[in-house]
Amino acid sequence: MTDEELAVLSPATEGGSAIVAAPHLEGMPAQERDWVLATALRSLVSRDLVEIANIAELDAALRQENRSADVEMDMRFSPDLELALTLRRTAERVLAVERTTSEDTSYAYVFVHGADVLLIEDVTGGGMHAFTLVATVPEAAESIRRLVDPHETAGHDGPTQELDPEALERDSMAPPMKDVIDNALVVGQLVLLADTPGPLLMTYATAEELWTVNVDAPHAPSGITARSVGEQTLVDSVSRLLTPTAVAA
Repeated sequence: MTDEELAVLSPATEGGSAIVAAPHLEGMPAQERDWVLATALRSLVSRDLVEIANIAELDAALRQENRSADVEMDMRFSPDLELALTLRRTAERVLAVERTTSEDTSYAYVFVHGADVLLIEDVTGGGMHAFTLVATVPEAAESIRRLVDPHETAGHDGPTQELDPEALERDSMAPPMKDVIDNALVVGQLVLLADTPGPLLMTYATAEELWTVNVDAPHAPSGITARSVGEQTLVDSVSRLLTPTAVAA
């Protein structure tokens, strides 16, 4: 789906759309936005994702035959779309992922409904949204690993380096962390969104290795660590963010 198609479905997607990026739509002028939203609705109907139950009433209003009444669209969704929108709207926890490269920024969101129901929403820099339903936390974690480590440079686990929260500026960091940041080709930011703010995981992938910076809790005076990680350790780190225990960390 596209940014504009999901915008048309609001407020049905209100819970999810409040946090999900819409990179294409957000930079669009207001006049152009109205036009693309109308086109998006036609696209949804033509693809049998949406049915307008009161289309005759709407058509009359558009032709100004019923000027005195406000007509609200009665939209009916296909089963797959209904499921995606419901899971997107009602998740208790969401893992928000932002990946930045020299070319663009893309996003992913994992809507968590327990250990066996997780909806992944991948968002491209051009505003295309792809939904995938997975049944296990490791499967979702592997999907996120591929996003933040597209060149598969996560190779080995290194020693843990404690970082001072008061000296997290790039120029204050000592090697090798400073060198990794300077040479990162892919930077990932993973944030757990829940009633209780969760941990933050940053990833820095160079041409040769991948490092993570883990922050246990926002504004914590300690609990910030950095290390190079292998593929399985990276998957395990993402998995911890997706489990209920991560909220209490």
